[in-house]
Amino acid sequence: MKLWFFLLFGFLSVLAWAQTFPVERLEIVGNTHISTQEILGKLGFKEGDVVDREKVLAGAKALEEMGYFAQVTPEVSLEEDKVVVRYRLVEYPKIEDIVILGVPEEPRGGKTLWSWIQIWISQLFNPPRVYAEKVREILAERGIKPGEVLNAKKLQEGLQAVLEEYQKKDLGTVQVSEVIPEAKLVIRFEELPVVAHEFRGLSTISQEEIRDLITVPLGEVGRISQIRESLQRLSRSVYVSEAKVVPELAPGGVKLVWELAERVVLPEPTLVSQIAVEGVTLLPPERVQALLGPIPQGVATNAVVLRALRPLFDYYQREGYFLVDFVGEGVENGVLLVRVREGEIGRIEVKGNTRTAEWVILRVLGLRPGQILSEARLAVAQQSLMALGYFSEVLLTPSWEGEKVLLTVEVKELEKLGSIQGSVSFSPEAGGFVGNLTYAQKNLFGTAQDLSLTLSRGLTGSKETTWNLSYVGRSFPIFTQVELDLYRKEEEERLTLGGRAQVSYPVADYLNLTLGFTAEGTTKLSGEALPPRNALSLGVVFDDRDSPFFPRAGQRAQISLEKAGTFAPGVEYLSALAEISRFWPFDLGDYRCALAMRALGRLGWDLPAEYMFSLGGVDSVRGAKKITTDRMFLLNAEFRVELAQGAWFAPFFDFGVDLQSGTVKAAPGMEVAVNLGGMFVRLSASWPNDREPTWVPAFEFGMSPMF
Repeated sequence: MKLWFFLLFGFLSVLAWAQTFPVERLEIVGNTHISTQEILGKLGFKEGDVVDREKVLAGAKALEEMGYFAQVTPEVSLEEDKVVVRYRLVEYPKIEDIVILGVPEEPRGGKTLWSWIQIWISQLFNPPRVYAEKVREILAERGIKPGEVLNAKKLQEGLQAVLEEYQKKDLGTVQVSEVIPEAKLVIRFEELPVVAHEFRGLSTISQEEIRDLITVPLGEVGRISQIRESLQRLSRSVYVSEAKVVPELAPGGVKLVWELAERVVLPEPTLVSQIAVEGVTLLPPERVQALLGPIPQGVATNAVVLRALRPLFDYYQREGYFLVDFVGEGVENGVLLVRVREGEIGRIEVKGNTRTAEWVILRVLGLRPGQILSEARLAVAQQSLMALGYFSEVLLTPSWEGEKVLLTVEVKELEKLGSIQGSVSFSPEAGGFVGNLTYAQKNLFGTAQDLSLTLSRGLTGSKETTWNLSYVGRSFPIFTQVELDLYRKEEEERLTLGGRAQVSYPVADYLNLTLGFTAEGTTKLSGEALPPRNALSLGVVFDDRDSPFFPRAGQRAQISLEKAGTFAPGVEYLSALAEISRFWPFDLGDYRCALAMRALGRLGWDLPAEYMFSLGGVDSVRGAKKITTDRMFLLNAEFRVELAQGAWFAPFFDFGVDLQSGTVKAAPGMEVAVNLGGMFVRLSASWPNDREPTWVPAFEFGMSPMF
């Protein structure tokens, strides 16, 4: 009888798993820290529901995906004439402590300031490191910290984030070698040295020729920059058409396996006496022949042919035609025919532009099908798109598509390109409302047109309303940029109504010719009319900065002349401007930094007093009292530390000289700058030499970049 009972129980259990059945009792067993209510909420069914085997297993998978359980075992049984669905859990413990092995603790200074300075200098000039405290911080951001229940899913995300932090520090051969998921969580990292290089995929090229292209040293932790440099050297070699690297564990460290595809021009050893090259459009035929190496007598191999083609290939690479490829077309009467693919663009594909019109991107890109793609053209195209100020990232990826190149343009658009800011109050003394209002919108309707309007009243003590309407277009067929400004402004005792138009025309890579015209009418606040101003300006601007928001490399230089009068009534003068800004990248730990310097000189001849140059103030020597001059020199230096996208902090030093009187103005200080939604704001605090010495700085606001 007892035997029959167990057989009947087993039969009912199997039957329950084989068909739908009601859940008459639902049990969770084994949980200590995670509430039963939270667990039941993840199952997807409850007591009283009709389920099947797949539903029960799906519930088990949902519990596993919570990450809190090392093991989840579902059971279905018949107990006391009721179908019971039970999940037995093995829960991870609550974390009491985290032990990080294989990662050094961050060095700390002693009781003196000098000890901390020494450590900072050491970290600045030595290769970057990842410290245990940073690992704990990354894990804590993902919920892996003492007092929390260990979650395997969050732990996996945290460990991946730590490895990404190693990559940011240029360390590539690092692994998580051990994880002990107990109350005392133990995690071990290993920084593995590169112990060997292995080359796969070569058939006729010797490994010695390829090994000379590898810059990753043995016995040291593999650095990503060195690995990338080696891959670049391989891709620019005549011997290799494709290259990638795969790390493999080896005794004492890691072995880098370089998986290569040898460039094949001559598939089989053949008698070759001469090489004939076709498809070259960038060189005359006689120059091509001069760049071909000799072919030894007898049967030639693919390696022999590639060595003969190497001078021609290297020439293309030196000139920046990095996509060049050689294709063997067979041997006829001892002559090997080689066709050169120079990298002609066949198609351009744009991705990521949700607001900006595709035709705008293609026009600003400056590349078109039929052109031979070079590094210089690629760099200019990327800089041109970044200079629009609409994208936080621009990625240009060329790839072969048949016999021509597919250029993929992928952009990441900024979220906020418009803003309205200002403040208004009522003042009976000023005759009504007082305040200012600024509206700015970039990339109107996705057409690369910017518009801004500023209104202000009563801020200078008068009852006059001043305004500035500015338009910038960057997608015109001929011009790089078209600018139009209309304004009504108040300066001291003068009220000016005028406008300015300027166009920029591209003359070379990064170089634009600018032509502008300004027309103004000025009256004193008392009503007296002053001579009008009609000025024509001509200049050249060179700009190869890597970003318009936070440049870290490149420079911007301009030279311009402005002539007023002679061709039109009004004031008559001549002025000249020369300016150069230069940027150098630096890193302080996780912060992106840049050293920025600007030198500026201005000269004027017959300048009226109202058109003199200003020396001192938020756009020249910050915090210094303004003076006017017709000859000046200015030098600004900043060390910018990026706090977030579009915001930075910068200690600075400004130096200016009035070349006419010899007056020197200088100011050390610090500044915070924010670029948000098309609006730019600077707040500077400085200690200029023309004010009384005090610990209290001079504060100033600026509404445009210093340089």
